[in-house]
Amino acid sequence: MVDPITILAGIKTGLAAGKTVAGLSKQIGQFFDATDQAKKTLQKKGISSKSANATALDRWAKVRQAAEAESELQEWVTQTYGRSKWLELLRIRKEVLAEKREAEAEARRDAIQRQELAVTLAGIFFLLTASAIGAIAYLHHMKWIDFWDYFE
Repeated sequence: MVDPITILAGIKTGLAAGKTVAGLSKQIGQFFDATDQAKKTLQKKGISSKSANATALDRWAKVRQAAEAESELQEWVTQTYGRSKWLELLRIRKEVLAEKREAEAEARRDAIQRQELAVTLAGIFFLLTASAIGAIAYLHHMKWIDFWDYFE
């Protein structure tokens, strides 16, 4: 994952070179992804060879770095285009995140439905097979059919 500060520096360089915000939309999206990832890292729990204090300090530093970078971007957008454009950017970001969460939830629901369908079909196949074997065994027991005649 790329560092949010590095991405922010690239955005600033692009803007200084005369690129438009729309032209840098990919980098701005990467910046928000990197800051979100840094925030998620703070919430992650896991086993590490580092001490608990070192891990906590590392996570805190990454989150602070991402927050500072986001603050710089907010300041730049606000100074260049006004506060309304920053709020518009945040609103669009929120909408995109909601769409992404909905798509992930839909994918999970679809996976659960496929899994339930597979279990249902396997159960039906098992019951039909068991029923056929049971019927043949019953007919053989009643001497209505001779099961072994079919294997000669």
